[in-house]
Parts: sequence; structure tokens; C-alpha cells
Amino acid sequence: MSIGEILKNLRKENGLTQMQLSERLKIGQATIACYENGKREPTIAGLIAYADYFECTLDYLSGRTDDLGNVTVNAEKTQLGINTLADDELRLIKKYRTLKSSDKSKVEGYLDGIAKQNG
Repeated sequence: MSIGEILKNLRKENGLTQMQLSERLKIGQATIACYENGKREPTIAGLIAYADYFECTLDYLSGRTDDLGNVTVNAEKTQLGINTLADDELRLIKKYRTLKSSDKSKVEGYLDGIAKQNG
């Protein structure tokens, strides 16, 4: 699998549009499209931004391994200054990751109900 395909799969698996990822990584949407379509190769700084955001290894992004790895990064402190999530959002994600699958479904249902009320 090419780097572009890996980047595209990661983005889609995380439910992000190119525009959403563009905003989070501070990379142009057209640049992301070029990476995903194989028209451009990401720079090392670009790959690091992806690795930091998706908390995976550069080996995974380059196709050298199928294992994402267990990389934990505080994205706000990266060299690129990526400011992806607020502290309260990070706390919720950490708690969510500890839940069993059935409990995750309950949380998602609760959030869907709140979102409908706020319409």
C-alpha cells in the first residue's frame, strides 16, 4: 500500500473529511488531496504531523509495518504547534478509550440524544 493510501485510510477510519484534517494539521486541503492521490509525497514534517495527530509510528505511515504502534503524543507541544484538542476533549477521549465496547455504544447513544436536542 502506498503512503497516500495509508494516509487516506487513516483519515477515513477516523471519520474525518480532508477539510477537517486540513484544519487540524494546519496543512492545506489541496495538499492532503495530493498526498492521498499520490500526486505529492509528504515531507518528513508532514509525516510527523500525521504521526502525532493519529498517534502512530512513521513506520506505519510509510507502510513498513501494519502495526500502528502505541505512540502517545501531546500534539500541542509538537514542533509544528498543532493545536488539535482542548484539555477537556483530551480527558474525555482518554476516559472513552478505557471503556468496554458496550459502554462506548451507550456513550455514543447519549451523545446522539444530546446533539438532537441541541439540533
